Amino acid sequence: MTTSPQPAEGLRQHLAEAMAKEAGSKAFMEPGTAWDHARSEWLAHADAAVNALYRWEQEGTLFRMCVVPVCIRELNIAAVEPGWLQSRAVGYACPDHAVALWGDAGGPHVPNWQRTDDSAVLRCTCGWDAGRTLFRGHGTTLWQAHALETLETAA
Repeated sequence: MTTSPQPAEGLRQHLAEAMAKEAGSKAFMEPGTAWDHARSEWLAHADAAVNALYRWEQEGTLFRMCVVPVCIRELNIAAVEPGWLQSRAVGYACPDHAVALWGDAGGPHVPNWQRTDDSAVLRCTCGWDAGRTLFRGHGTTLWQAHALETLETAA
């Protein structure tokens, strides 16, 4: 038996109920109007989640996160946003982290992939080396850990 897709309202309701249940709320378990306000709050959270997914689907390829894992700043690569720097090796850094890590783009912690005889190694201008990595993402993650240590000792 084939089921047809649920309308958007069904998804909204399902998300709201699932989030409320996960948080331990009785908003959708208890009948009556006493829980109307709580239900409306969970529905608003569901709307935000659905809208974020829609935004990502429509514009997701235009947004990049700062390479520093604890940073939540986003860059819209279709717009001009001053201060953001790009490293071909690891991605984009927001203005705060770009200055702290890369300085004037030739700063103390600029990562760069360098070819070896049989692979490539991610190295930093400070002398740090990722060592042997099996894939590009592994080297990027190791450099991110190096960046976090650098930022922590600089603070």
